[in-house]
Amino acid sequence: DFESEIRPLFAARCVECHGTTKQRSGYRLDERASALTGGDRHAPNIVPGNSAASPLLRFVSGLDEDVRMPPKGAELTSAEIDTLRRWIDAEQGDA
Repeated sequence: DFESEIRPLFAARCVECHGTTKQRSGYRLDERASALTGGDRHAPNIVPGNSAASPLLRFVSGLDEDVRMPPKGAELTSAEIDTLRRWIDAEQGDA
C-alpha cells in the first residue's frame, strides 16, 4: 500500500531530492500519481505491474551502471527494495 509502506520509505530515503521543495529530474516521490507518471529522462520511472521494466527499481537496486539511487548515503536495504518491488508489481496504475 502506498500510504502505509511506500510513502514512508520514499519520505525516509528519497524526498530530499524528489519531494515538495526539490524535484530532481522533474520527479516527485511524495505523491503517488507523480511517482507513477513523472520524471524527465526515464518516465515513467515506475511501470505499474512490472517492476522489472521500472527504471526506479533498477536505480535503487544498483542494476543500472549509470544511475545509482540514492546517489549519496546508504543504499536501500534488500528488504526496502523487496517492498518497493512488491508494490510496483501489485500496482494497477490508476493514479
